[in-house]
Amino acid sequence: MNKYKIVSTIVTALMLISIGVFAIPILSQTSSSVQPEGSMVVVASPVGTWQDNFNPWNDPNNPAYMGLWLIYEPLALANPLNGEIIPWLATNWTWTTGYVTTSNGTKIQTLALILYLRHDVYFTDGTPFNATAVWYTIALEQAYPQLGQLAGDVANMTIINPYELEIVFKPGQTPIILYTVLEQWIVDPAQWGKLFPVEQLPNGTFVALNKTGNPFTYANPNPIGTGPYMLYSYSPQQIVLVANPHYWMPGEPRIKYILFPAEASNVPADTALNNGQITWAGLFEPDIQQNFVAKNPAYYHYYFAPSSPQMVLFNDMRWPLTDPVLREAIYMAINRTAIYYLGEYGYEPPTTTPLPLPLQMLNVLNSSVLQMAEQIAPPQGNVTGALQLLESHGYKLVNGQLIAPNGTPVPTMTIMAPAGWTDWDADLALIAQDLKQIGINVQVQTPPFSTWYNYMQTGNFWMGMIWDLITGPAPIFYFQGYMWNWWNSPGNVTPIGNTTYYNMERFNLSARLSPNSPLVNQLVYYAWGNITNPTVENQLINELALAWLKYMPAFGVVYGANWYEYVNNTVTGWPTPQNYYWPAPPWESTGITPLPVVLALHLVNQSVPEPWWYYTSQVPQSWYTSNDPFVYQPTSTTTTSTSTTTSTSTTTTTTTSTTTQVSTSTVTSTTTQVSTTTSTVTQTVTSSSSNTGLYIAIAVVVIVIVIVGVVLALRRR
Repeated sequence: MNKYKIVSTIVTALMLISIGVFAIPILSQTSSSVQPEGSMVVVASPVGTWQDNFNPWNDPNNPAYMGLWLIYEPLALANPLNGEIIPWLATNWTWTTGYVTTSNGTKIQTLALILYLRHDVYFTDGTPFNATAVWYTIALEQAYPQLGQLAGDVANMTIINPYELEIVFKPGQTPIILYTVLEQWIVDPAQWGKLFPVEQLPNGTFVALNKTGNPFTYANPNPIGTGPYMLYSYSPQQIVLVANPHYWMPGEPRIKYILFPAEASNVPADTALNNGQITWAGLFEPDIQQNFVAKNPAYYHYYFAPSSPQMVLFNDMRWPLTDPVLREAIYMAINRTAIYYLGEYGYEPPTTTPLPLPLQMLNVLNSSVLQMAEQIAPPQGNVTGALQLLESHGYKLVNGQLIAPNGTPVPTMTIMAPAGWTDWDADLALIAQDLKQIGINVQVQTPPFSTWYNYMQTGNFWMGMIWDLITGPAPIFYFQGYMWNWWNSPGNVTPIGNTTYYNMERFNLSARLSPNSPLVNQLVYYAWGNITNPTVENQLINELALAWLKYMPAFGVVYGANWYEYVNNTVTGWPTPQNYYWPAPPWESTGITPLPVVLALHLVNQSVPEPWWYYTSQVPQSWYTSNDPFVYQPTSTTTTSTSTTTSTSTTTTTTTSTTTQVSTSTVTSTTTQVSTTTSTVTQTVTSSSSNTGLYIAIAVVVIVIVIVGVVLALRRR
């Protein structure tokens, strides 16, 4: 072989090697999972894994954590920051007078509400949103009381016209029920009515026609709503929502995809946040300034606004927690200041009272009630006072074991929080240490979120840490969650084993402040009825506070932080400490309705300046066909035309006092041909282009150096 062939062979080999060097990263970029431009990753809290359940009444995932608030919409929203009501699917409403006829023919005057609904709104299956949809949703709750919300509250409904509905409430309802009506998520009657048809009898009674099915346990794997997003894909590890192309707000939403990964605990979630892999979070993180902000101060931000108390619930039906003296002593023994510093890293200050009220609402209490609440136990706890209280009521501390007045040792109890919530896990360990000092042995349990949530709802617990059950624009909301009898309960207290959200601690709602005072749940009812009369309502709130201090159904530990982190290198429009225009955590809710939908519709992706739908023609076809919308095979740009058949169903229902109605009455279907043009394009990660140039430059330099070296060596020969 002559020297020129040798040179040629060497050069060719070097070129192939060099091409391979920079080709490898190119191939890895194009074949790996690519997150589409304009998307956003949201982690509200660790959940373990997602369950394939999108039931708006009974979602074990927690609707606020997995984006159900972007699929279903309420009639209106209440801003907890200022009490403002924002019309949504309903544009207005009017109180009027209704009448209910008793079995003996007597007419009783009662409250009635007329709803005026938004026009030109559609469910994502093409069904129009109208009075029928609202009628069906509320009727379903009357026919299946376990659904809650308005269950058992409605006497009759009449569809006045396609966009007006009158709701006549049963006697005894007060104006505060407006909040429950307006926060109601509306479901598609074309979807749910096929499975769970409902009939309204001439006397106004609502009857379930499906005698075997149960909408409360229906998993609803294909959620259909009017919201800005639709379910794109589900897996136990990630839920993906895609923007609704027919949303009723012009130009919204401007974020095309929202991803909800299922994080097992705060540790991997915090790691992903610190690495910039999460856009919007509601996570607890130790030393967030150093671990998160310092990594990219220009774009990594957080704001932990003060919130309502983080609560510990007692199971008041489980001995010996049936004794309010023991419950008060447990509260007194806990060092809430230690929890503030050691468990919550100084983010959440200790509560000044055991009451469920947020710090900014304590001013509704009169001075004597507030002083009494603050004196029960200082923030650092009072073990001596707790033991004295117990001994004065017949308890004894014998060899470190608390003995009940009946001579029985107080059994070992458990206290629960969801697995992976590292700050709550630390809080519970501190609580267990404190209770050991008064002779109570407590074991900490951290089951998966869905298990913990189920146990709390069904009463299968001793003690459990939870967020404040209800928030709202008035103090009564904060007491309502613990001191009001709701649904699925034959008596004042939901039995253990039956699911409930309100009065989850199983507190005896027939308790009184004194022998002649109203029942506790009556006080709540009276406060509801006077929500428009602050003087009377505040008096009732003070009475409820006294009842709380007397019976201690639950207690606040720290004033919870509104965990909220965001990355604004591409997405802008976030609330800031200077402009906190809306509650910012992705898990925030008021009453039954999560609130982040408002914030989500304020957000804009700077890399997508036009509304998201401007880019639909550029979305790769495989994003619509693959199980994973972010993995596709790069191909040359082609254009395909597809014909889609869409069925639009219109259901008409008229409700009167003399006509039997069924939600699944005559359905008229029309077929529309829609031509959709999509282009398949090759998309690469931005950083890959710059890296590719670097690899090419290195390869060229290597080739030149080797060629020069070989030529010089041959000349010497």
